[in-house]
Amino acid sequence: MAIEWKNKTNKGAAFLKLAHQYQSDILLEDRYIRWFFDESDLEFLKQNPLNAIAQPQDDEEHFQHLAYWYIILREKYGDRAIEASISAGCKQLILLGSGYDTRFFRLSTIKENSVKTFEIDLPETIEEKQKCLRSKLGVIPRDLSLISLDLNRDNLNRIFEYGFESKVPTIYVWQGVSYYLERDSISKVLDYIKLQMAPGSVFVFDCCSPLMTFKNDRIPGININIEHLAKIGEPYRFGMYGDEMEEWLKEKGFNEIEILQFNDLEEMFCEKRTFPANMWYIVTVRA
Repeated sequence: MAIEWKNKTNKGAAFLKLAHQYQSDILLEDRYIRWFFDESDLEFLKQNPLNAIAQPQDDEEHFQHLAYWYIILREKYGDRAIEASISAGCKQLILLGSGYDTRFFRLSTIKENSVKTFEIDLPETIEEKQKCLRSKLGVIPRDLSLISLDLNRDNLNRIFEYGFESKVPTIYVWQGVSYYLERDSISKVLDYIKLQMAPGSVFVFDCCSPLMTFKNDRIPGININIEHLAKIGEPYRFGMYGDEMEEWLKEKGFNEIEILQFNDLEEMFCEKRTFPANMWYIVTVRA
């Protein structure tokens, strides 16, 4: 399973979701992700589909195999959390570091329940996404707000300019971002969301263990991945073990905390446990 990574991690994650659509057994169906790629990318995957079940031939392929499945399982879990939260009464959805997320279009419950959706990402990503959506749809849908914002520098209060209401139960999803930030930036985001969470709100985010942030022999292919991330200027800057994360969140006043490791997600959606429990994990917090 050799992957030609895109030169930005958010586009790389989207590419893996696109590649998944060409598999014979699809766990995550996404017919909208193709909107963000050229016809040449689509044709390449059509002619050269990834073999997601092939045995990795070396450490690099092993890591790519794990990253591929984590991204698919993370997305699947996020979908389930969003659908359950909307069923329980959440009327707003905030996607922090949304990248090329397609849930506004994929998940029918969002439109059926008129859930206002706020997508937040860096200006260059938001600009490209707006361009792609306008090309496909003509206009940005009314209930979808695309907000240019840098979590390292900008004030999150800008979401109020787009109609966000803090007293309304909201599902917050922050995936694929925390490990690229410094601890102080993560702390500020956590504190801000804790402050805004109305009763009935749900917060889902992911993190990674410290082993993902430096070269070692405990994570297959991690050394090559660290070199790749450094080359594109997007290194992992933060990692924390799950039990430490739970304690940190409790110190910040969060309650009802659930942590699922990579192999927990595998068991949830694939009914087996073969993936490591020392890489990425997902945290769910309920207000």
